[in-house]
Amino acid sequence: MKKMCMVPPDCCVIIEMERGAILGYRKAVLLNEIQALGSLTKAAKVSKIEQQHARDLIQEMNTTFSQPLVDFLGNPTNSDRVELTEKGASTVKAYWRRFEPVWLSIIEERSRHY
Repeated sequence: MKKMCMVPPDCCVIIEMERGAILGYRKAVLLNEIQALGSLTKAAKVSKIEQQHARDLIQEMNTTFSQPLVDFLGNPTNSDRVELTEKGASTVKAYWRRFEPVWLSIIEERSRHY
């Protein structure tokens, strides 16, 4: 899939990825940055999320999904080194595949009104 630069939507776009497990734009961006950078600190900064909040989001995702999405390389309460699990990589990839048509339809709808 072609990597594109998208501005976050003004509205909330949340996609149910598994029964009861949802993923939104900000969490997906955080997962992308974890995959690219391997550092929670750097991923949080690029994603514009406070570091402790990013850690909390990861722990929430890890317990909500059927398998963890992110591995902490060391102690989960203070490790900065992180990586996506296979489940995390496939989930974030599926999110962007599902998000793109929704985002494009939002853009199209907005363009009709301006």
